[in-house]
Amino acid sequence: MRKITTLLILGLFLGTVAALGIHVLDSETGLAVSSKQINRHSGKYEKVVEVSLGKVEAHNYQRMGFTKGFVQFSPDNRYLAVGTENGEVVMLTNTGKTLWRNNIGLGKMAALAFSQDSKYLLIGESSQQGYLLCFDAANGTEKWRQASVGELGVEIKDKTYPAIVAIRTDEAGRIFAVGQRYIRFADGRNEYRGRIYQLDETGKRLAVFPRDHNLDAWVSWVSVDSQGKRAVFGTANWDAIQNNRYADNIYCLDENLDRLWSRVIPPVYPYQNTTMRSSPEISADGKFVAGIVSDGRCFLYDTGEGRELWRRNLSEPQKISGVYMNANGANVQIVGDHFVFTTGNTYNRANWQLPTPVEHPGSNSMFVFDLRGQLVNRQRFGGMIEQIAVSKQQAALAVGRNVRTKDTGVHGLYITSLPDAQTIDYIATDGPCVGSAISPDGRYAAAVEAPLQLDDGRVIGEYKLILVKSRN
Repeated sequence: MRKITTLLILGLFLGTVAALGIHVLDSETGLAVSSKQINRHSGKYEKVVEVSLGKVEAHNYQRMGFTKGFVQFSPDNRYLAVGTENGEVVMLTNTGKTLWRNNIGLGKMAALAFSQDSKYLLIGESSQQGYLLCFDAANGTEKWRQASVGELGVEIKDKTYPAIVAIRTDEAGRIFAVGQRYIRFADGRNEYRGRIYQLDETGKRLAVFPRDHNLDAWVSWVSVDSQGKRAVFGTANWDAIQNNRYADNIYCLDENLDRLWSRVIPPVYPYQNTTMRSSPEISADGKFVAGIVSDGRCFLYDTGEGRELWRRNLSEPQKISGVYMNANGANVQIVGDHFVFTTGNTYNRANWQLPTPVEHPGSNSMFVFDLRGQLVNRQRFGGMIEQIAVSKQQAALAVGRNVRTKDTGVHGLYITSLPDAQTIDYIATDGPCVGSAISPDGRYAAAVEAPLQLDDGRVIGEYKLILVKSRN
């Protein structure tokens, strides 16, 4: 009898997991969980150069945050810029030649972006001044710097510094940057301060949102259309504060940074609030806004009226064996009429360090949807998709730690086709791949590898940049 009971319980558990895999997405998407990723280098991309990025601390699986990767190709395909944890900026040509190296000083790297004409490289830092810096892309000469401390403040004793955490540019040369400062008090309270800045290419401020006060919300992202007519950002407050002035989840601004509309996305249980960390994203023509929230839901909005066109569940929290588990919604990119979303690792909702019965079937995946919200394809990777960069026909994905399986064989740079999401090539890394970039023409791709301390104390991988080139 005990054996029969055990078998029944096991069957019920497996059935629940199978049902979860079907339920993760809307039934209309017709998703079937993909087979296990086979990591294989096809040889379609060849390695050009590896560049050491210095020494950094090797983090382990028990750390929620990890080493960041700041890497991007210039819009004209000629340059590759990388920023390091040590505050160094390295500029290379697409052939792997190092043009220059600069150190931003005592500040910590927080953002990196090129101007649309590829003449300038913009760096955001976390420091006592919270600078946005502009360098000549060709020779590394600093052109100007603008501080955010005047609006966001600073507390040196508590090391709550202002920072420029996101940067975007438009075709007219205007710069849109997010200033942020987060304060956590001893009694557990959180305070958020933020601003959206608009500057011209000389560093002159053109507009600020809000004009005369700070955002009382965690804002770490901004996206603008190609002409700078619309800018969008999301909020990610860790706690549900009822009296926040900026309590909505998505905001849309016009070219003067005046508010056009905002929307609330109600939370799903067991979450108390809805958070957006690396979204929303606006299409180049300014018609659509796509977003993904931490609970695993993705959305598409009409930019003109802020009307929701569709939503899908990619990795919404589910209860298995008494444990609520979820895979966090991570990134979004828009490529033509297709919308690319990624999800991350599986976490125990009660405490992310506690185990889960299984991996969430929606975890560590890339999903591609068309304009109608129909699923085009999905590819599941074995580890956290730390970053995704896109060209017109390809995506480059940085795949890092899997905090559940701890399988180091999944680390690497994955290059896939779009919109069908088929693997073109895979470049393995020993340590987690934490940064990815692809040139607009798709001929070049880059990865940032970071070291990882395993549970037995061994350290694998190193902090370095890898540049690859298509053989075609």
